[in-house]
Amino acid sequence: MRGRRSEGRGRRAGGAVLGGFLLLLAGCGQVPPEKNYQAGMAALRKGDLMEGQARLKAALEGDPDGTFAAEAHNWLGLANWQLQHLPEAAAHFENASRLNPAAFEPVYNLGSLALEMGDMSRGIPLLRRAADLDAKDTRALLRIGDWTTRNGRWDLAKRMYFEAQKRDPQSAAAVTGLGRIALLEGNLSPAETYFMQALEMRKDYPPALYNLGVLHAQADGHGEQAQEYFRQYLAAAPRGERAAVAALRVGGQTVEQTSFGPSTAPPPPKMTAGVLWTQAQDALEAGDREQAYRQALNAMELAREGGDASQSGEILRRALEVFGDRAAIQLEAGQYWMRMGQPRQALDALMKAQALEPENSMVLLELARASAELGEYDTTVVSLRRLVQLEPGNPDALWTLAETYGDRLGMTGRGAATYRDFEQRFPSDRRAGEVAGRVQALEAAAAAIPVPTP
Repeated sequence: MRGRRSEGRGRRAGGAVLGGFLLLLAGCGQVPPEKNYQAGMAALRKGDLMEGQARLKAALEGDPDGTFAAEAHNWLGLANWQLQHLPEAAAHFENASRLNPAAFEPVYNLGSLALEMGDMSRGIPLLRRAADLDAKDTRALLRIGDWTTRNGRWDLAKRMYFEAQKRDPQSAAAVTGLGRIALLEGNLSPAETYFMQALEMRKDYPPALYNLGVLHAQADGHGEQAQEYFRQYLAAAPRGERAAVAALRVGGQTVEQTSFGPSTAPPPPKMTAGVLWTQAQDALEAGDREQAYRQALNAMELAREGGDASQSGEILRRALEVFGDRAAIQLEAGQYWMRMGQPRQALDALMKAQALEPENSMVLLELARASAELGEYDTTVVSLRRLVQLEPGNPDALWTLAETYGDRLGMTGRGAATYRDFEQRFPSDRRAGEVAGRVQALEAAAAAIPVPTP
């Protein structure tokens, strides 16, 4: 009897232990969402993308609207981007922005991703929106500036760098960006001034040192100076992105400058743009309209860079038939007709683009140019005034508006007032020194107009 009671107690004790073990196992499968989030972040920081993704996804499945949800989506976007899963990355950035509309990072990431995917019409407005979300952060402005510099949109790039400089007067990146554009335009003296200013802001700033080397390499008799700057660059950034080229230059080899300029690679075959357009049609037939749209933009860009006006025109015509409801396509049409010397047709396309995206700054700028070419200054003024409202840090828009008022329309009062506004807003701009002379000339011209006698 005693033995049986002992055996029964043993079975009951064993059952309790087994039950506790099973409960423990069940608990392991139900990790709290917050812990999954923390574990996922730790894994991503270590570079373990797959583990990080799995943990963050589990956290979101456990609590889709948790306090960590927006941050988790943003990091999932970054992980997918690194894995080249671009549509998934974009979806996560969009979710992050939806959950936290005031957050800078997901909008910035989504805009940068759009540019990488070749969608300028989406990328630039998104980055512009990101810049507006944080008045102190200059990254979005610099990102637009770098991309537009690389793609030959130097007027927009300058505006972005000037605005970044206004936000952060000690931004070596913004000043160097302005120097790059001056260098590309062949204005060596102001370019050197900008690069030296950058070095005053940040000692041994690698991009400024490298570009000073490029600048002196372009000037006769400055070879030793150029090599010295390249040596300084290598000392500051021995593993920098341009280290290999800088080492060649120090060795005396001539290397063509390709940074922040049109690609010096052999131009793609003319058929490449046509192949991209065929791919766009294939995507359209497969029901993927967005992919087709991106390929159409890429095809037009390649055709434009190839310099074949007939091919550009043909691809543009086909794109308008399919995507005429997209502002970017109408903008491309406007720019194409301006290149062809047809401002009237350009104006028609740009008016359609503005109707589709009333606050697209590039559309407004091109619309102002086309209307001015036709002498339709009312449209020029309206476009420039709206551009000034959208981009208060854009000196070119305000200066052109002052010229339009004073020099084109003969509106002395408004022209003088706009010039003075420019001088007040952008005192460091080189054109600020011209304001007094411009205002004096306007007032003198107005005084010279005879007053009709009754």
